[in-house]
Amino acid sequence: MLAGRAGVSLDAGDCRLTLPDGHRSEVVGRFLARADPERAIPFRVEEGFPDGCRGAVRALWPRGVEVPPTGVRIRVPARWEARDFPEAGRAEWAGRLRLDVGSEMVTTGGDLFGRVVGFRGRVADRIAALWGPRAPMVEALVLARREHLDPELRGAFALSGTAHLLAISGFHVGVVAGLLLSLIRMAGLRPRPAGVGAALGSWVYVLGIGAPDAALRASVLLTLLALARLRGTPVVSVGTLSSAFLLLLLIDPRALGSVGFQLSFAGTWGLVALRRPIEEWVDRAWRGIGRRPPRRRPGATAGERWLRGSSEGVVAGIAATVPTLPLLAWHFDRVSLVGIPATLAVAPGVALAIPGVAASLLASIPVFGIGSFLAGGVGLILAGVEWGVRVAAGLPGASIWVSRPVLLSGGGAALVTVLALRPLAGRIRRMARMALGVVAGLCVTLLLPVLPLPSTLDVHMIDVGQGDALLLRLPSGRWVGVDAGPASESWDAGERRVVPYLRRHGVRTLDLIVLSHPHLDHIGGAGAVLDAIEVRGLLDPAIAVPSRPYLELLEQARASGVPLRPATAGISFRDGGVEFTVLHPIPGEWSGPGGDPNDLSIILLVEWGRSSVLLTGDAYVAAEEAVLESLPRLTGLKVGHHGSRTSTSSDLLTRTRPDWALIPAGDGNRFGHPHPEVVERLEAHGVRILRTDRDGTIRLRLRRDGRTEIRTQR
Repeated sequence: MLAGRAGVSLDAGDCRLTLPDGHRSEVVGRFLARADPERAIPFRVEEGFPDGCRGAVRALWPRGVEVPPTGVRIRVPARWEARDFPEAGRAEWAGRLRLDVGSEMVTTGGDLFGRVVGFRGRVADRIAALWGPRAPMVEALVLARREHLDPELRGAFALSGTAHLLAISGFHVGVVAGLLLSLIRMAGLRPRPAGVGAALGSWVYVLGIGAPDAALRASVLLTLLALARLRGTPVVSVGTLSSAFLLLLLIDPRALGSVGFQLSFAGTWGLVALRRPIEEWVDRAWRGIGRRPPRRRPGATAGERWLRGSSEGVVAGIAATVPTLPLLAWHFDRVSLVGIPATLAVAPGVALAIPGVAASLLASIPVFGIGSFLAGGVGLILAGVEWGVRVAAGLPGASIWVSRPVLLSGGGAALVTVLALRPLAGRIRRMARMALGVVAGLCVTLLLPVLPLPSTLDVHMIDVGQGDALLLRLPSGRWVGVDAGPASESWDAGERRVVPYLRRHGVRTLDLIVLSHPHLDHIGGAGAVLDAIEVRGLLDPAIAVPSRPYLELLEQARASGVPLRPATAGISFRDGGVEFTVLHPIPGEWSGPGGDPNDLSIILLVEWGRSSVLLTGDAYVAAEEAVLESLPRLTGLKVGHHGSRTSTSSDLLTRTRPDWALIPAGDGNRFGHPHPEVVERLEAHGVRILRTDRDGTIRLRLRRDGRTEIRTQR
């Protein structure tokens, strides 16, 4: 408890959380992974922040500038972009450092830390040379770096319940230690000293990759076990685990707030405390069907050995997974239902790939061709792992999504059931009481989402990169979509972001899709939505525009039987207490095929009691001025044109006085959205800003009395 309180206090008081937005300074620091102009990468600031503040943040490297080696200390001008809602209050996510690199960049002297990080960077470069497009997965498996991993693949690991295979954990450290133990034993060392040598080798590996929480825990456990065996003393698993837990908390009290730390110890505790009871339950189940439980014995047939191994694998998987389920549901609103079988299926491939990666890297030092040959074999194994993960993630019902209130209700139901059955302890065995409690909790968890929803209007702005995609959940439970993000030959925001988001929230029908105007960054993903979700209506400006994707989308809607409704100023419709009013486009203002489609943008006012939201598409200032007199005071404003200077005038802000501004913009986008001038204008009017490039997907929950709740992805 004291450690947890200390950790919370340390995070709350971290200077990175209070750095002023827009602060400019010359900083000295180094990248902890390969710099990348496409995404923000961990960067350790050592000098240059106000009041001597230092620590790891996320930094964005500019395009067209040579990337510095990982771990090399650089001095460079930078601008700090603070985030309104850092992920779980973590200081590392408090904002983003935009490096202004040019001729001013200076590299400075190195140190031991820099050499360690630099070595890791050179290993990452060699991995990129050997594995190419599959290098991000290899980096995640052996270096604990996941910054370059495709978000879609990372999501597939999460949906399939196999994300722990990507994180450096006890599994990975165990594979490394087992490999080292085999090599040391081959050198002729006796078993007990060899165990100590393997434990020390695991420490070199873990410290070299940056000492992730789960890997540290595994190394501490390995060391304690090796020392106990060396001394010939009995090993008490629970005591060893407790010692490792307390030791790591003494080193870093903030670790208790880390999701990885919690999941790591929960899974290990499950193996220690639950494996034996589950084994006994499985043995009784075998006897119940008239079969003898599989045992290890001399002379066992291959089938018996396979059956025994499979049984042990299932038992271990259940024991390690069950304690982590509440934590996964709490932190990620999701529980995988295929995690155990998926892990059993792909874990052997990961176990083979890790030593294969090591062999490929070592072989590539004297002769790159040999290492490349071995890397090809490892690549095939990883391709199989990726295929298995994607198949598992795509299974119907692969995971269920639960909210925290639902989780608390289910957990409360389970606890009440177990306590209520305690007086019947003589008649109902302990495991049976626990099973009944779990069943009660699951029933409540599954039934609550189909009960009447809270009377709120929820605005979901999905992070689709440089584009717009919003969803409105009405108090009636119906859903309305507004735009669906961009699409290109290689990426479709509708397929990869919007449709999965709808399915996560159990949405089977959209009552309406509003297409604000025919630009691809707004309508590109709508085709995938029409393919995957039942849509009952489509609202668009209904003016002929020479855009082939737009015309194909309208034809797809007609072919699917989706009614098309023209949007012109003055149209309004209601759903329960929510009123929708189209304020723009105004008939007759379109300048014809040669005009700017942004002039067509639908401006939609959504009102619910004392709450109201204005959705502006990419409308320019002229359109804002045309509807100004029709606008009330706003709770939320979807800032026009991604925060461009062409929109969001001072007159609009003075008239509407919005509480919140929602800005959809891609991380590091080439347009510089949102423009600093617009951000300064919003701040000058006291508007609180939410941005998808910093905050990820955003949910603005509006109550009828005007109260609001905010939730962001990060």
